[in-house]
Amino acid sequence: MNLETLVPGQIWHVRQPLKFGPLQLTTRSTIVRLAGGEVWVHSPISPAPELLSAIAEIGPVKYVIAPNKSHHLFFLPFLQTCRNARGYIAPGLAGKRPDLAGFPTIPSADCAPWAAELDSLFIDGLPVINETVWFHKPSGTLILTDLLFCFGDGDSWATRIAARLLGVYRRLAMSRSMKLLIKDRAALSCCAQRILAWDVRRIVVAHGEIIDANAKQHLVEAFRHLT
Repeated sequence: MNLETLVPGQIWHVRQPLKFGPLQLTTRSTIVRLAGGEVWVHSPISPAPELLSAIAEIGPVKYVIAPNKSHHLFFLPFLQTCRNARGYIAPGLAGKRPDLAGFPTIPSADCAPWAAELDSLFIDGLPVINETVWFHKPSGTLILTDLLFCFGDGDSWATRIAARLLGVYRRLAMSRSMKLLIKDRAALSCCAQRILAWDVRRIVVAHGEIIDANAKQHLVEAFRHLT
């Protein structure tokens, strides 16, 4: 679990292997250094000592985010090692994890303490994940969790087969299974239009490959079924 630089001085990411039955994939945590020096952690992974040491060199962890109802496994352990950090959880997550009920839900974009640098949008119409997506304004980086995927040749053979079946192999897309879980297509389409209005130059997904070339066009194609 090596911390890798994505945008020098501003954004880093780190991946952790996970296994779901025959599928071997990685999950990604994204770390942002805010202008004041504080560190914002998206979808934390296991707080290994070497990872915490590397993050400490960036700055003190101030905010830890559980961005949807699926990415919460390491939220509490991570916070327990970062005693001065504040944790925020996705809407609805407390119903799934009653032990997290004491944490505030992710605030709206205009009143969040990181609002000067990170814009955010709650994704309506897809309650199975209740995801909030993020846009780092200084670098043009869009940070996603499970709204879209982009698996590639670096994944295991079983994961590549599954990705082909789900329509997310070598392309940024919403998985076919996720499309079946859409509850309000109009609301989700409005969210897609708002994301497309951002000046996105880079896309970071929790599972799969980072897209740093022609990012806006990849987004347009990923949302074509909605727009």
